Amino acid sequence: MSTVDEEKLKQLKKELEKFKKGETIKGRSRTTPLGKLFDQISNKIDGFQLQKDVVGFLYNNFGGDKTETDRIYKRRYVIGQILDSLSEINKLSMKNKESSMISIPLYDIRIVGELTNILIIHGIYSVVPQGYLIPLDQRKLKNFKIQTAFERIDFKAGAPILKDILCKMTQIFESDSDLKDLILVGTGFTDTLSVAVLFSFSSDEYRQYLDKLESKSSTYQLLSFYSLLYRNSKQNPKYANFVLSLLTKQILKPNGMESLIDLVMGLREDEDIDITKINYVVQVIISSKPTDMSAVEYFQNIFTQIYKLLILVNRPLMNTILVEIINDIYLKNKAVIIDFLFKEIWKTFNPEPKKESDDIVLVCGVDLNNAFNVCLSISRSLNRNNQEIINELFEPVLLKLWYYANFQKEKGEDYGIVVNLIKNIIILGDTKHFVKLIISNLINFQDKWVFGTEDNNLTYIKCNTNEVHTNKDNKFLKLFDEIDFYVDSFVELATKLNDSDSELLNTVLIIVLDTFTSKSFASNLDLPIQRVIDLKLIQSLLETFRIEIEDTPIAVLFFTNTYLTQFFNSKKSEPDAELRVIDEENDSDDEDGEEAIIQDSENVIALVPVLEIISELRPSRNDEKNQLERLQTLLKQNNASIPTTIKPFTDRIVEIDTHNLVLKPKIDAFNIETILKQINDTSPSIRVYALNNLTEHALSGKTGEGNSNVSVKYTVSLLIAQLKDPEPYVYLNSIKCLVSIISYDKSFLGVLVDQYSHSPKSIDEKLRLGEVITKFVKLNGKVLKQDQVKEIITMCINIARSDSKLQQRYKDNKDVRMKMSALSILGISCSECGYDIVPYVSDIVDLIHGIITFEDSVELKRAAVVIVNDIVRNEKGLGILENYGEKIQILLEFIAEKDTDLLVSGFAEDALNSIEESFQKKLKISG
Repeated sequence: MSTVDEEKLKQLKKELEKFKKGETIKGRSRTTPLGKLFDQISNKIDGFQLQKDVVGFLYNNFGGDKTETDRIYKRRYVIGQILDSLSEINKLSMKNKESSMISIPLYDIRIVGELTNILIIHGIYSVVPQGYLIPLDQRKLKNFKIQTAFERIDFKAGAPILKDILCKMTQIFESDSDLKDLILVGTGFTDTLSVAVLFSFSSDEYRQYLDKLESKSSTYQLLSFYSLLYRNSKQNPKYANFVLSLLTKQILKPNGMESLIDLVMGLREDEDIDITKINYVVQVIISSKPTDMSAVEYFQNIFTQIYKLLILVNRPLMNTILVEIINDIYLKNKAVIIDFLFKEIWKTFNPEPKKESDDIVLVCGVDLNNAFNVCLSISRSLNRNNQEIINELFEPVLLKLWYYANFQKEKGEDYGIVVNLIKNIIILGDTKHFVKLIISNLINFQDKWVFGTEDNNLTYIKCNTNEVHTNKDNKFLKLFDEIDFYVDSFVELATKLNDSDSELLNTVLIIVLDTFTSKSFASNLDLPIQRVIDLKLIQSLLETFRIEIEDTPIAVLFFTNTYLTQFFNSKKSEPDAELRVIDEENDSDDEDGEEAIIQDSENVIALVPVLEIISELRPSRNDEKNQLERLQTLLKQNNASIPTTIKPFTDRIVEIDTHNLVLKPKIDAFNIETILKQINDTSPSIRVYALNNLTEHALSGKTGEGNSNVSVKYTVSLLIAQLKDPEPYVYLNSIKCLVSIISYDKSFLGVLVDQYSHSPKSIDEKLRLGEVITKFVKLNGKVLKQDQVKEIITMCINIARSDSKLQQRYKDNKDVRMKMSALSILGISCSECGYDIVPYVSDIVDLIHGIITFEDSVELKRAAVVIVNDIVRNEKGLGILENYGEKIQILLEFIAEKDTDLLVSGFAEDALNSIEESFQKKLKISG
């Protein structure tokens, strides 16, 4: 090592020696202007926390006139000195573009905090009347308690002090300095904003300060602040309404709805999602319209924001919440959702040609892609219970989605995601209606607009300006190619439907056959090209799914019976039908008769592949045997009216021996294989559809309403497995289903407790299991058995307790999130389980004491103290605490007096107050 390097190392060691643990900054070399300034400030304010008369102490230290006796003057002087100090720090901490270093050292941040605390307590809280600020005990102050003892002065006399603070602090917040960054996110900003709100309430002159300060904060922070301020100002209705108007203004910002949802649902704090909170969001949306804004303008703003959020398909949690909000509002007032959300989607997929415009583009690629993403986001978080909203939204656009999918396929793009969306719409919505809608409009024959491709490869919609100049033969060839293309696409869709549920294939087959054959009874409405499409569809479906049809032919048998019964009845109503067939050449004037013969012939030809399949069947189940025998009887009775084109097949059907068949037992309508396929579906909505069906079936089997072929144990295992699903919509519904099943069969509680506390599952899965247990106890706490209560409480204590050599920790339970989850379950148990918690109160009190003493996490300490309140809320509260009252009181008084976290001590005081209130109520009742 060189001599130069050795010298540098020695110098570095010498500098580091100044930072020994426990050493103060006194005696260190402070050569910079900012360092010297902090030394001067520190010398003047040092020890103010210990003074009873803080203002007097600081007035003397700042060199005030000792002959002055006016206390208001002294206060203004002190606050002026504090503001001057902060302004000087601000000037010396301006950001240097050439350096990323922060100019305010870590050990001087404490001094900044002390200055702002003096400003807040003795400059703002001492002047502003109660009801116009957020109470100090609701401030989220960590690791220390601010000096809260202060003298209140008359508002009118102290107003100049507030104006000084507002003016100087606004200047600091408008600057670009390290000090601004430091206090913008900490104490100081919201207090200055509170002063701006107060003065703006009484005078528009100060509105500029409010606007300047708001521009320096995020919508999320402003919503949080105004919400808290509004809740604490309701004793002053006019002021509260003014604050509410400021709150509403934040919601109307471009990111207002996103910030509101983040705040209410706790998304930024990574809290467990509580769907019940969505009701509050809905209430805010419905009731927050400004008085100077029309309902149309207001809802247009709100749903434009929601629309833009739904475009972002990769935010599943936000989308799940948004769809719940949409569904809630739809149930309350569907016109709002239709007019301000659905119509925007419909307009994109059903564009009207622009009048008096040379622009042929009707919908640009970005807008079309965005509308599709919105459809996708909504569909992913709806299930069969939301069928009305699914039908309402998707009926007007289903065909356009179908044509869009085929255009994407034609140009070689990935169209599978569009087909999957259509599949989900069909399954979750009005299945028969949607299938028939596509079949009846399989090809896009409308000529107002067409799809096109932009330079960026996005699909867009443009006016149809093409003039086709092709000869008749080429035109027909192109049309038949197009029919083949769309028929192939529909077979792909049918395949996806069959993969999700084999019953859907039967539904599709029946609708296709029925659509074609029913036209023989309404020939005047029939289009020749549509009949060609139908014939192609029937042929392709029967060829593709022949094996599936042979395996479960009941639908085809039922259809054939129904159609041939109608066919033969129609022949009986025409006595001369056979004669017309024989005398066809001599009756050339009867064109209608000829058309009827041709049409009947076409219908019968369409039946040929169906009858061919039936002719080779050997029924394996009783219902299939009954339908086949019914068909045989029908054919025998109408043998003379059977057209020659199908006679060979009907003869073979009649000859099938139905007496020596080996029949299988009747299939349960519930098919676990179908459920398992749906659980593995790519769409969250289909997975939830399967979970709901699985849960309903397990419960119906348990209650004796059906014969379940799937045990409740198997159902519980499947539902627990789905808790790891990355989609919030799926795991939230898994939680709901598990709560339903465990509530019905409480013997499976032990399975959940074991999985929660002992299994190697991920923390996220365990936390979701904890949510199941929490909701279960809320619903069933009062009816649980003693051993079940013991199992839950013992589990919670073992997970939540602080590390101890005497206690073997469970795997992975050191995670603070697991401890918080266990404390949440314990708190619910204490409030809901009555006298059953009495044997464990001593252990619970020891747990609380241990957490307060040994845990570093402020959140854990707060949660632990709240448990005492949970016990008091128990309907047997005082009776439970009877033998532990003194122990708990000593603990709470100690926490209230000694804990350094304001909220922890506040919760302890709340618990003491709750105990006192409950005691007083009991005395009144007994008196």
